[in-house]
Amino acid sequence: MDKSEYLERIQGIAASMARAGFSGTLLSAEANVDYYCGFRHHAPWSLFARPYLLLINADARAALVTHSFLASEMERSAAVEDIRSYTRSGHAPVALVVEVMRELGMDRGRIGAELGYEQRLGMSWEDLHSLSEALSQVMFCDVSDQLWRQRMIKSPAELALLRQAVAITDHAFQACFAAARPGVSEKEIARVAAETMIHHGADRPGFVLVVSGIENYRRLSGKPTERQLQRGDMLWIDMGAVYQGYWADFCRAAVIGKPTFTQIDLHDTLLEVNQQCLDAVRIGQPVSRVAQTAESAFAARGVEASIGKGRIGHGIGLMATEPPHVALYEQTLMQEGLVFTIEPRVVNDAGIFNCEEELVVCFQGPELLTTAPRELTVID
Repeated sequence: MDKSEYLERIQGIAASMARAGFSGTLLSAEANVDYYCGFRHHAPWSLFARPYLLLINADARAALVTHSFLASEMERSAAVEDIRSYTRSGHAPVALVVEVMRELGMDRGRIGAELGYEQRLGMSWEDLHSLSEALSQVMFCDVSDQLWRQRMIKSPAELALLRQAVAITDHAFQACFAAARPGVSEKEIARVAAETMIHHGADRPGFVLVVSGIENYRRLSGKPTERQLQRGDMLWIDMGAVYQGYWADFCRAAVIGKPTFTQIDLHDTLLEVNQQCLDAVRIGQPVSRVAQTAESAFAARGVEASIGKGRIGHGIGLMATEPPHVALYEQTLMQEGLVFTIEPRVVNDAGIFNCEEELVVCFQGPELLTTAPRELTVID
């Protein structure tokens, strides 16, 4: 992604901070640092020992504070040029952060931090407390609304990355169903998925869920097991590749052998409900309208749905699940560039009937990012 896009994002959050009367914002969560400066950590779990922070003041001046281990890679790839490093692991470098905040004029007033809705700090509460004590004139305040207001609306460059993540995942579905046959295990199917994603350019497999067999259909978060496919099984796969930090997430299903009338009928019903949900996507309407449409569509057909407390989808981007939720309680208004999934489903002894789609809201209606075949794949 071009450096200018990150600088525009920094300008955007800085302007939002200024309007809210903030002196700036302190960001430490992996996805937020990536969003505003383009640095993707190769091993984000190590941030517990070596946290990094991005500081942005209300004038859009920004600085990164990072462990020296990452400094050279940040200099190569991050859009922010002011990079300060530390060497001791285990805690955030509070004294260095205080120094940088003073230079940026962020040592007084309200400072935004990832304290609220679907946000998490990338440093410990103890470190934040130490920072608060060292900056007695600072009040840390939640900045989640401002962050999500920016991140929910995807730019053309972000949409291109999301499309590529989806395309890679599509290749993985094709390879998985080509490899599926009686005697092949769920773990073997998952390995095919992961290898195919990497072969087609993914950063990494984001996740691969594989479920098969009547005894497992209600295990929707099923990790692949050594269970071998048998004739008569439904094989349901939910997965997503990560491409340049952006996630895909959708699912497809196949039947080993001839599908039953019930399976065909329920899958066709699910596709009809999906289409009604797509027809409900309209700029200016609340996202909850899509979830309500799914509930009404299932009720009209007399089908018992497994909707999950009125939630049938979620936003997606630098995280596999992010706002908005496609739920009865979600009042976010649909606008151009908003990306989310729809996944109404029916789960019973016949199988898992769930054909998840990713879409972007456009003026002319929804554009599907997912292109994989939606029919129930039959594996002879």
